Amino acid sequence: MLGKSEILNIVKAHKEGSVSYRDEIGRKRTTLLDYYNCQPFGDEVDGRSRFVSSDVSDTVEGMLPGIVRVFTQGKNVAHFISDDPNNDDEAEQKTELANHVFFRQNQGVLVLTNMFKDALLQYTGVVKVCWEHKEEVTEERYSGLSEIEYKRLELDDDIELTDVETESIETDIGVIKTYSARGKRAKSVGRVAYHSVPPEEFLISRTARDFDKPEMIGHCTPTTRSDLVAMGFDRDVVDTLPAQSSIINNEDRNARYHDYEQQSLGNPTHNSASDLIDLTEMYVYMDVDEDGVNELWQVFEAGDRILEMNMWDQHPFACVTPIPIPHRAIGTCPAEQVADIQLMKSVMVRQAADNVYSTNYNRYLYNERVDLDDLLTPRPGGAVAVEGVEPIGDSVTPIVTQPQVPQILQMVEYIDVSAERRTGFTRFSQGLDADALNQTATGFKGITEYSQQRVELIARVFAETGVRELFRKTNALIIKHQDEKMQIRVSGQPLEIDPTSWRANLDCFINVGLGSGDRQEKILNLNNVLAKQIEAVEKGSALADEAKIYNTLTKLITEVGLKEPSQYFNDPKKPIETLQAENEQLTQMVEMLQQQATQNPLAEAELIKAQARMAEVNQRDTLKAQEMQNDMQKFMMNLAQEDDQFRQNLIKDLTKMELDSGKNVPGAAV
Repeated sequence: MLGKSEILNIVKAHKEGSVSYRDEIGRKRTTLLDYYNCQPFGDEVDGRSRFVSSDVSDTVEGMLPGIVRVFTQGKNVAHFISDDPNNDDEAEQKTELANHVFFRQNQGVLVLTNMFKDALLQYTGVVKVCWEHKEEVTEERYSGLSEIEYKRLELDDDIELTDVETESIETDIGVIKTYSARGKRAKSVGRVAYHSVPPEEFLISRTARDFDKPEMIGHCTPTTRSDLVAMGFDRDVVDTLPAQSSIINNEDRNARYHDYEQQSLGNPTHNSASDLIDLTEMYVYMDVDEDGVNELWQVFEAGDRILEMNMWDQHPFACVTPIPIPHRAIGTCPAEQVADIQLMKSVMVRQAADNVYSTNYNRYLYNERVDLDDLLTPRPGGAVAVEGVEPIGDSVTPIVTQPQVPQILQMVEYIDVSAERRTGFTRFSQGLDADALNQTATGFKGITEYSQQRVELIARVFAETGVRELFRKTNALIIKHQDEKMQIRVSGQPLEIDPTSWRANLDCFINVGLGSGDRQEKILNLNNVLAKQIEAVEKGSALADEAKIYNTLTKLITEVGLKEPSQYFNDPKKPIETLQAENEQLTQMVEMLQQQATQNPLAEAELIKAQARMAEVNQRDTLKAQEMQNDMQKFMMNLAQEDDQFRQNLIKDLTKMELDSGKNVPGAAV
C-alpha cells in the first residue's frame, strides 16, 4: 500500500506535467482573450492610428447563437434510446427527467452558452457535473390548532416547534384548547448541479488522447478557508494551509477582467476565513494497493497536503473542443484560426488611416521666412504668411503623400476572405449585403451551405462529446443518489418518475438531434407529413390515425417555438378531453341548426340527427364522468380509513404517554 508521501509525489508530478495555465496553451488563451476584448497590441505609436480589428470577437459571437440554437430549439436536448423495446418506457422517463433536471432545476441554456463560448474562444469548454446536498429551511406560522393537529405536528420529525402558545376558548360543548406556534421545517435536498470550469483552472494530462479516461484530469480553483471547512475538511488541517495567490495573479484571469482595476494579490480583509487557497481536485489513475492495476482515485490536494482521497467510478467533467486534432484531447478553436488575421487586418487599416491623415494634412519643407503658427494651424482656406517682399519661391514646399487606400482596402478584402475560408463563418452567415445581389442563386446557396456545414460540424462534435457526456453523467448521478419518487410536468401534464426502479445497467444511447436543415425547413417537412396523414385518414387507410396526427402536431408545435401542445390540441389517448371537445362542438352545431330549422325543412332533419348524436356523446361522457366519480369516492373512503387509523394510533400513543408518565395527557383513552 502506497504511503501518503508517495501518493503526494504522484499527484504533484501529474499536476506539474498537466496542460494548465502555466504552459504554452495558457499563454495562447491569454492572447486570445486580449484579441477578443480588442486590447492594444503594445506597439502603438502616439499620433498614429491605434485601430484594433474585432475578427476574433465577430467570429465567436457570430457562431455562438446558431450553435446554441441547435441544442435548445426543441423540447429536449438529449434523448435516451434503449436497444430493447421492453425498456422504452424507462428510456422515455430518463429522457424527461434528465432534461427536466437540466432546464428546470438548473440554468441549462446558460450552461451550454458558457461551455460553447469557452470552447470557441479558448480551446476547451468544461462543465463539472456533480450531486449536491442542500439543507432547505422554511419557517411556518401555525394558529388555531386543535389538540390533535398540534400533537400531529409534534410527532413530525421534520418540524421544530418554537414559541408555542395555548388559548382556552369556551364553547357550547365546553372549553376547547387551541395552540399557536412557529415551526421550522428543515429538509435535506439533493440534486444534480452543473458548474462551468474556467479554462485556466482545468487540468489534464499532456498525453491524453481524449477526455473519456485520461491518466489525470482535474480542477484547480481558489477556495476560501471557510468554504473548505464547509466542504467537510478538517478545520485544524485547513488552518495550517498557506494562502496562495497564483490563480489570482494568473494572466489568463487578468485578461478576462481587463476592465477591472488591479486586484490585490492577498486578502484585503485580513480575515483568515477569507484567505484563498489553491484547492486541486484531481481524478488520477494510480495503483494505491500495489496489485499491479491502476484504479481511479479522487484526490483533494492543497498546500502540498492530501486533504482527502476516495476510490471513484468516473470523473465528473464534460468537455468539448470545437476543432479536434486526432490523437490529442485539446484541439484548436476558431478564435485561434483568425487571431493572426485580426493582427494583420489591424495593421492594414492602421496604415490606411495613417495614409488618409497624411493626405489630408501634408508635411512641408519651409525656411525661416514662413510663419510657423500659420503653417501648423491647418484650416480650410487658411493663409500662411511669408516674410519679405521677395518671391515666395520654395519657402513652402509640400511633401506629396501617395494615396494607398484603394490598394490597402483590396488587401483587407483578401484578409477577410482568408478568414472566411479558415472558419467557414462568412459575411453571408449574417444576412445579405449589397454584393450578394450580384451572385447567382446557385452560387449564393453554395456559399451559405459551405458556411452552415462548417458550423454544423462543430455543433455535431459538441453533441457527440461534451453534451452527450453531460447527460450520461446526469443520468448516472440520478440513479446513484435519487432515492425517492419525483413529480414533474411533461407537456403540461403531471408525471411521476421513480428512478429507484431503473436498472443501472440499462444500455441507452443519447441522441442529440441535429436536423438536416433549419427550423423553417423542419416545419415545412412536418406540414407535408401532416397533409399525407390527413389524406390517408380521409381515404380510410390504416396508415395513419388520430394518434399519429397528434404526434405530428405535437412536433410541429415544438418546432414553431411553443411549449405546451395540450393548449392547442387534445390528446386522443385521453378520452375525457376528446369527449368534452366533441360535446362542445355538437352543442354549437345544434344551436346553429335550431336557428335554421324554422325556415328550412332539411335543416330540421339535420337538427334531429345532431341531437341524437349529441345524446350519444353525452351518454358516453356521463359514463366516463360516473367512472371518475366512483374512483374519487373510493379514494375518499381510503383517505378516511387512513385518517381514522392515524387517530387510533395517536390515541394509543397518548395513552401510553399518560401511563408511562403518570400525568394527565389530553386525548388519552384513560
